[in-house]
Amino acid sequence: MLFNLDKKAQALKMVAGLSLWMKNPDELNNVRAVAGSLRGTNLFAQSMAHLLKNSRFQALADERWRPPTKSLKELSLLPSGSLGKTYADELIKQGFSPDELMDSGEVTNLKSFVSHRLHETHDIIHVLTGFGTDLVGEMGLQAFALAQNRAPLAVLLIAGSLLRALQNDEPLEPLLMALSRGFELGLNADLVIAYKLEDQWKLSVEEWRKTLGITDHQNN
Repeated sequence: MLFNLDKKAQALKMVAGLSLWMKNPDELNNVRAVAGSLRGTNLFAQSMAHLLKNSRFQALADERWRPPTKSLKELSLLPSGSLGKTYADELIKQGFSPDELMDSGEVTNLKSFVSHRLHETHDIIHVLTGFGTDLVGEMGLQAFALAQNRAPLAVLLIAGSLLRALQNDEPLEPLLMALSRGFELGLNADLVIAYKLEDQWKLSVEEWRKTLGITDHQNN
């Protein structure tokens, strides 16, 4: 009985978090509220188990690898077209710094390592996939994350974005096309978060895309 009550309480937290996000999807704290509602759930555990089946990611997790710290200025000085320079340019446009996008929590166990890796690579994957940071672009990236990571957060945000579009009588075509592209890219690419992307900032975005298999078949 208590177990069922716990599950119901968790479900209510998810619904409450998603409701907040649907009202203002641009607010980062609302995304964090949805993500927080998933911590400790079987859904997150299943996603983590899926990721650890990848031998490269398992090795990264065993090492508890942490990315080297680079300032926005250091990244900005890298060659044009490099992952680091392109990432820095995007952060400058959005008014962020790399430090703000790092997970400040301590890596104490496997679960916290996975959480950190998902959080810290989010904006790098924006660059690698070419998805923008508007709502449509974010949902394309969530589709990519779902295909790659079996991310439960992606399921909630995608469902919320579709419901929001219907509620506001907005066109579905841009959203559905972004979701379709994200799913295709994610299914065809190697597991991106398993790579030490931050160790090779100097590599060009195009070189990284080839290495990872991020190929946009829909535009070929």
